[in-house]
Amino acid sequence: MNVLLVRADGIGDALACAPLVAALGAAGHTLGVVLGVRNRDVFARRAFANVHVLDRIPWPRHGSTPASRRTALAQARAARYDVALVASEEIEAYAFGRDARIPRRVGFMNGFAKPLKSLYVRTLLTAALVRPASAARAREHEVETLFRLGATLFDETRPTSDPARLRPLVLDEPATPHGAIALQLSHKLAGDGLDAAAYAALAETLGSRGRDVLLLGDDPELVAAVARSSGARAQGDLDLAGWKNAIGGALALVTPDSGAAHVAGMLGVPCVDCFAASPAVAQEVVRWRPWASPYRALVLERPRGSEATAIPIAAALDELLT
Repeated sequence: MNVLLVRADGIGDALACAPLVAALGAAGHTLGVVLGVRNRDVFARRAFANVHVLDRIPWPRHGSTPASRRTALAQARAARYDVALVASEEIEAYAFGRDARIPRRVGFMNGFAKPLKSLYVRTLLTAALVRPASAARAREHEVETLFRLGATLFDETRPTSDPARLRPLVLDEPATPHGAIALQLSHKLAGDGLDAAAYAALAETLGSRGRDVLLLGDDPELVAAVARSSGARAQGDLDLAGWKNAIGGALALVTPDSGAAHVAGMLGVPCVDCFAASPAVAQEVVRWRPWASPYRALVLERPRGSEATAIPIAAALDELLT
């Protein structure tokens, strides 16, 4: 059967589909995918027969550019898919399956939590599963939720958590081991204490304990600033393939909860995953923790200075590796 997966969201959002992709592939289906410009290379080339790319319009607007949508729809129609699995909350994603003239379209709706949206989404699908509208009501990992989309297309009853099955879906070639602690730098949790000073303090703390530290990140200025402060080596200019390889070759990864955590989670790389404190953080950990790797989920307390932020992260890493 010819199956199209629609997930033009972030890197972590797409990778949460990896066990679903593994099960569909093992069942013998031919797979295509709709991704965005940002996450188009997050899977290995072998994972899909066809990749259709949407150029997302910057937030807070929704949808994709008309030109990219026209191109992707033309490609999808030519591929003649039998089933679309819509792994997204975006209305555009649901409409894509209909507009691509795919006869079977399976996706999610939010039931009575969002009745008007659910009614409209139901008109775009031939089968709908109910999922909570609020993250605070999540009771399962995102991987488990997305896996249910394909339940009628394979015999597997649980999403695989075997990195040996998942790695080939993420990396084109086996990662080159470098043995360092990969430290993913991001502004995401700067307001929660994980800012440039805290990253530098963490790199220095790990270095003082004999750890080799490799700084990664998509903001070259942030990576360079932390490298100057800490003396740690840095690779802030990697493309997506190089970045995945750097994570895959690491002894462990330390990161704010982001796409990096999900790369590590699918590759089996031990991960310290940092979350911001919030009323729903316990559910966020359940939903977004690294899927197939050893991990420690660390909830950051209120900012108390760079050293106070760095020390519990270093302790969580020591515990994880021990």
